[in-house]
Amino acid sequence: MHWFLIALVGPALWAASNHIDKHLIERYVKGGSAGALVIFSACIGLFILPLIGVLEPHVFSIGLGDALLTITNGVLVIVGIILYLYALKEEEASIVVPFFQLVPVFLFILSYIFLGESLTFSQIVGGLFIILGSVLLSLSFDPGKPRFRLRVLILMAISSFVLAISALLFKKVALVEDYWSSAFWGYAGSILTGIACFAVIPSYRQSFLALFKTNKATFLILSTIQELLDVVATLVFRFAGLLAPLALVQVANGFQPVFGFLYGVILTLFSPSLGRE
Repeated sequence: MHWFLIALVGPALWAASNHIDKHLIERYVKGGSAGALVIFSACIGLFILPLIGVLEPHVFSIGLGDALLTITNGVLVIVGIILYLYALKEEEASIVVPFFQLVPVFLFILSYIFLGESLTFSQIVGGLFIILGSVLLSLSFDPGKPRFRLRVLILMAISSFVLAISALLFKKVALVEDYWSSAFWGYAGSILTGIACFAVIPSYRQSFLALFKTNKATFLILSTIQELLDVVATLVFRFAGLLAPLALVQVANGFQPVFGFLYGVILTLFSPSLGRE
């Protein structure tokens, strides 16, 4: 199967996950704190690590340097998620998600410097058109509202840069070692970051524990679905990143705002209680 079709699975699933994130923050997370969702996202790795370890035991033979790089990759993923969730508190998913199109811009620069990857002129132009179209969805043309969401832009620009570095580290190690070793130690880094957040940030810890006092069944079901979507999307998308230049694969994620917009329209028309765009 062509890498582009594989890469499209990621944005389609991530867009659905974005709407679930927004719903969880507004309906089930006390005070709209992103901390609970961050810790829950990190904890999902506790179920994935044993599975990978059993099916692919060679992941424990990875070199120390490469293991540390992929652990750092996992840490950066959680940092990127934190920034994204704070941006999601400010605006709707269909507005926040397009800013992820900054990731391929950063990746093009980083992969050129560290991986020696390059793109053709037509690929660059095509990618710029996708990025431009996505960013246009983020502009406000309504009278009385700011044209640019500056706070959201800053949060998502930093998030995108962090996630670009994360993707670079993942591919760098995956090419030297293998795909599953990079995935395994990346999830290990995410788990460690989640534990650290729980231990040292009181507001995150309180928000996380409060989830299990009210609406725990609904929250757990929705969060589990959301995390499964994220896991599948990430694994498939990063596999596509091994088949083509990273920046080019990330540009394929330009379709995420389109999927997000379509999901938002569907929710608004048929189930407004779950989300309105």
